Amino acid sequence: MDEIIKNKNIYIQYNPDVFDNFSSKLFNTDYISKEGLIKSVADGRGKALELQYKNERYFLKHYIRGGLAAKFSYDSYIFSSLSSTRAIKEYNMLNIMKEQGLPVPKAAALQIITNRFTYKANLITCKIDNKGTLYEFIINKKMNHDLWNKLYMTLEQFYQKNVYHSDLNSKNIIIDKYNNIYLLDFDNSYFFYEKKLFRKSVLRLERSLKKIENYNDEFKKKLLDLINL
Repeated sequence: MDEIIKNKNIYIQYNPDVFDNFSSKLFNTDYISKEGLIKSVADGRGKALELQYKNERYFLKHYIRGGLAAKFSYDSYIFSSLSSTRAIKEYNMLNIMKEQGLPVPKAAALQIITNRFTYKANLITCKIDNKGTLYEFIINKKMNHDLWNKLYMTLEQFYQKNVYHSDLNSKNIIIDKYNNIYLLDFDNSYFFYEKKLFRKSVLRLERSLKKIENYNDEFKKKLLDLINL
């Protein structure tokens, strides 16, 4: 069972199987920077930080807004309840998918900071040791027939478990040294109730693939098969 720490307007939840003695300082960017815990900065909105802590690697994500909303509020969201916060929803979804055997990162810890009617949030996940993103594999001409088939089978797994990924793209898909494929970043994602939502994810992935140099529609037939599931 997860451990919970509450201190005034701060709520922290963490997995004791991941952290035997969790420190809230891991959410403090000034602290982790000063201590040299940051090992890299991942691409994408929010710039997730790769951390090394006690010989293990993690990703720290600070939730920020995108699009027009970001002009009004960079990282604050309307607060109604803890269960409705983006961090808790993603954390819980990762746990459910992990229990179902889906290839996703392990949820490690989350933090919610409330301020009357708004909140800010952070999420820590365990890093998956990988050889690169799908994007990197394509631009470096490392994709092959077997890997495209493996990607199809992986996405089909998520379809069978009714998972809607709100931002499926070539940089949210990684490949490990055993050619296993994982999906990342399930912010604002959920379990779908209509097949068209899964198709929406697949079409979003298709659009991201077509923007990549060295991509030659190798996955086109498989994408059509996924859309027609």
